Amino acid sequence: MKLVKTLLASSLITVLTLSVNAKEMPPAGGTPGDFTVPATQEITLENGLKVTFIPYGSTPKATVRLVTNTGNIDDGEKAWLADLSFDMLRQGTATQSAKALAEAVASMGGEIATSVGMDSSFIGMDVLGEFTPDAVGVLADMVMNASFAEADLTRLKTDSQRNLAVQKSSPSAIATEAFYQSIYGNHPYGRLYPTADSLAALTVDDTKTFISSNVVPNRSHLYVSGVFDQAAVRKAVKAAFAEWQAGEARATKTVLTKPGPTLELIEREGAPQSTLRLGLATVDATHPDYTKLSVMNTLLGGAFSSRITANIREDKGYTYSPRSAVVDRLGSAVWYEGADVTAEATGASLVEIFKEIELLASEAPTTEELKGVQNYMAGIFVLRNSSRSAIISQLAFLELHGLDKTYLTDYVQNVHGVTPEEVSNMAKKYLDNASMHLTIVGDTATVTPQLKEVKALEAYQ
Repeated sequence: MKLVKTLLASSLITVLTLSVNAKEMPPAGGTPGDFTVPATQEITLENGLKVTFIPYGSTPKATVRLVTNTGNIDDGEKAWLADLSFDMLRQGTATQSAKALAEAVASMGGEIATSVGMDSSFIGMDVLGEFTPDAVGVLADMVMNASFAEADLTRLKTDSQRNLAVQKSSPSAIATEAFYQSIYGNHPYGRLYPTADSLAALTVDDTKTFISSNVVPNRSHLYVSGVFDQAAVRKAVKAAFAEWQAGEARATKTVLTKPGPTLELIEREGAPQSTLRLGLATVDATHPDYTKLSVMNTLLGGAFSSRITANIREDKGYTYSPRSAVVDRLGSAVWYEGADVTAEATGASLVEIFKEIELLASEAPTTEELKGVQNYMAGIFVLRNSSRSAIISQLAFLELHGLDKTYLTDYVQNVHGVTPEEVSNMAKKYLDNASMHLTIVGDTATVTPQLKEVKALEAYQ
């Protein structure tokens, strides 16, 4: 038996060896093609509601989404008011209970969804294409005739209190809020969470006023994307939203950012890890440097194969998932590097992060390294935008920031047009190590001595 096994093993090794030797390497990947924006048809109702029809795909489904130029930016001093207000839209109307609404949409093959952002929010649903006109009617009913029942708000606030408690116990959430406050101060961009008391104090009238003041047709855009009967949907839109009353235009809010350097160390006694947020305000999506800045960010820390990740994760083992990002706001943006590092390696991690920024600012990457980043960005861009909802998100992004469609159609070309020297110049121009905001949530006794050894932090003390 042993001899038979030996012969079989020997034969298998021979076959595998021949197979490996005979196997050809796959062809090199080509350059991703340009992104094509689907053809659209647009109308505007007399009340100012913009409507865009996007025939897309072959699956008989459609996404109906009402995007409004509002969000937490309009909370005022009542953080999370926008979130609760949009949740209230799902709790029933003058003629339908929340259960009836959910069942009606489920019978169309979909479900209701809401999302609240800082500057833009939406309510919508995915349905089978044949039910798209009906979905439009349900959506209009929710927005125009929400019931705003006291019992619903009480339940939603209870859920929100639990969510708040979880968030405020998270080192990541604590660090992120403190970091944004160091940049934006008392501006809504710097206020991410309410207190338990302020959340409890929100009333039905608060949510009703928020919706009536901010979710208005002249600040909204209805998108219908997918496979649907355009003539029937157009008719349904006009019938459902014709009586919606226009409101006040959105007031422009000046965005002022605070210069660095700043350093805030938030105590988390005995923590085995330190949560880091390092960054600063930078240019927004309308700036000519924005695409070059995005390429620089991806190469530096915005991808799994990026330099900072390779350094402090793969090489040093200080952290599991570091990441840098450019976070968009209206008239502003923030670049930051975030990581959860072992407490004992807090100082060493910061040394390496600062070192990678300085290296990129002083020395251009190789053409080969940059090409890999550009192919990654272009490929991800096309893949991420290959769905009904993604197309809507991109078009809404353009409108929010006042960009035209060339931002999308030329994106791949513009990414590949960035040179190694421009990547280095972006780091030099925008990532000044002496002007950063640094927030650390961790064990003060362990972390503080290490910070004194980080040369780049001398200006932060």
